[in-house]
Amino acid sequence: MKELIKSGPVEDDQQPDLVLVDLILDFSHFLAEQGRGRGCLIFNGLSELNAEDAQSYEIFQDQYASLTAGLSRLIERIKQESPNKEDLGRLSVHHVMAILIGLAHYSKLASSENRLAMIGLDQLSGLSPHFAALIDREVRSRDISDGVLLRA
Repeated sequence: MKELIKSGPVEDDQQPDLVLVDLILDFSHFLAEQGRGRGCLIFNGLSELNAEDAQSYEIFQDQYASLTAGLSRLIERIKQESPNKEDLGRLSVHHVMAILIGLAHYSKLASSENRLAMIGLDQLSGLSPHFAALIDREVRSRDISDGVLLRA
């Protein structure tokens, strides 16, 4: 996620649709490993932590805007490089942000990395036939039930 906030989506040699899958896997790992304050600080800061502190709230808004800008560039690159644009369905930054926000909040109830990853990947699969096939081929074909998530 830091890469999306800092400089933009991905390097030219990285396959952008796999970067999106890896983002969900990495975010699931982060959520599972941060035991004390479940959830992502950006999302928690915007939704509950700093509503009364305008200055810190503004900082979280800037981070959120940077994240959505990076995701928008990534999604545009996915659309540009896709051989069959119809297979992408209605993929948008709003869909991806809903997945990430949902995982951040769900992590407060179920902190298993595999469970969170499966939820996020199921949601991404449901967005488009392209991601459903990609996840089946690159992630689901590997055994993620043994406690180890392999990167796509």
